Amino acid sequence: MNILLRSRIMQVTLLLTTVLILGACATTSSEQVSAQAEAEPAPVVKIEPWEGDGMQIPLDGSSMEAWDKSLARAKAYSSEDNYITLENAIKYLLMYDLKSYRDMNKLIARLDGLTGYEIIAKVGWRKPAPGKGMPEKDAADAKIPTS
Repeated sequence: MNILLRSRIMQVTLLLTTVLILGACATTSSEQVSAQAEAEPAPVVKIEPWEGDGMQIPLDGSSMEAWDKSLARAKAYSSEDNYITLENAIKYLLMYDLKSYRDMNKLIARLDGLTGYEIIAKVGWRKPAPGKGMPEKDAADAKIPTS
């Protein structure tokens, strides 16, 4: 019985040692990743000048990089509420547009050349049933937190 107890203690000790070593390795790798992220500066997007409403800027869907640049440009010249509505419309289309279902590259190709207002118009926000009043909150009012 004493030998069985020693064997069991050795197994538990070996298991705990393995867990602690793996835990230490995981902590080290995440620290290295965060150190690299701090060392590399975020890419700076040069925003071209625009006179007028940023929601009227045609968005470039030729590539993901061009899309991000044109969205940054639209954001710079739009009100915060309009831009949030545009982001929500894009997220909605990414999920529910059947021709580009959850593929951002297909979606931006389909939205290439459209303005922010035209993209928002493509979304079929929920409408009230006939004879009923407007809903208290509309999908366009939704604000999705971005991190």
